[in-house]
Amino acid sequence: MPQLAGLVQRWGIGAILSPATGLAAPTGAGIPLAFSDWGDKDVRKLATAIALFCFLTCSPVHAKTFVGVIWPMFGPLPAIGLVELVAELKLMPDVEVSTYLHQSWPSLVEDISRQAPGTHTVVVGYSLGANSSVFVANNARYVDLIVALQPSMLSWNPPLTGKVGRVIEIYNPNPWMTFGGMGSKKLIGENIEYIANYDSHPGAQFNSEFRSLVKSEVAKLTADDTVATAQAAVSKPNKVAQLPQSPDVKPAEKRLTHQQRDLTAKNTKIAQTEMSKLPKQPKPQQVTAEAPKQQQRQSTAFLDALLSSVNSGNLFDQRRLTIADMKDYAQRRLSIADMKDYAERAYPGSRTAELTTTASD
Repeated sequence: MPQLAGLVQRWGIGAILSPATGLAAPTGAGIPLAFSDWGDKDVRKLATAIALFCFLTCSPVHAKTFVGVIWPMFGPLPAIGLVELVAELKLMPDVEVSTYLHQSWPSLVEDISRQAPGTHTVVVGYSLGANSSVFVANNARYVDLIVALQPSMLSWNPPLTGKVGRVIEIYNPNPWMTFGGMGSKKLIGENIEYIANYDSHPGAQFNSEFRSLVKSEVAKLTADDTVATAQAAVSKPNKVAQLPQSPDVKPAEKRLTHQQRDLTAKNTKIAQTEMSKLPKQPKPQQVTAEAPKQQQRQSTAFLDALLSSVNSGNLFDQRRLTIADMKDYAQRRLSIADMKDYAERAYPGSRTAELTTTASD
């Protein structure tokens, strides 16, 4: 406990050990140096106070993107649209927003220099505030983005020579639409992107494209940090945990292999035994070879019968019949009485019947 009291005095936090905080020594004034003078409650209170003090003083809290908004002449009163944009930017995560009068640009330079390393810086200026953004860029160590809305031709500013990642200027090329050039000045310098529009000078701050441009660019800068952090975390190789192999694994694998081989040999022997017991099937008759021979024989017999019929005169052959043929047929087949009877029945009372009778005689 004396060592703890010495550390407390060395750190300069003796103010928190006072009667007001309830951490005063119960038997004397100041910090007790004897362990016997401390109770359990006093030790717990002291530990809580030290933890709270370290948390408030030693934990740096900073935004990923710092946005400095520079008002036009007369401050935020004539820039209601810019006031609304500031409120929308403050709702974005990891974004810190501060506002400045156009003649207070040195304060913005100091705030940029106090930002923690790795913090992105954005400057948004309107009218005379856009002119002052050039002074900020030339005096700050580095600015990631400048959005200048309608710089005024009625004010002087030097060329942009500072280190700026990107400069976007929105201006009206027609001076008569901006009250004699209050929003028509083109800034001079390198790395400047010009966007021409034809809004009036008071109405330019309400342009939805201008607001969307500022919010999208701020969101990109914030997202770049998130992606870079995620890539750094992913790039670290993760070692895959491997369980140590047991010394009994390989012998078990060998035993399993031998068992599989024995089982395969037994199945092969059983299959061969069953195949030997099956009855032998008779050989198929040679039907395919005899069938063409039988067809050839039938074709030969048909041709022989046909030739014999032709030679014997059985086929139909149209020819002219003569009286000698009829007479010969009648002598071989019919009698005279049959011919007379047929002629009288077929041709009764006609000349044909008489001729037939005479021919038969």
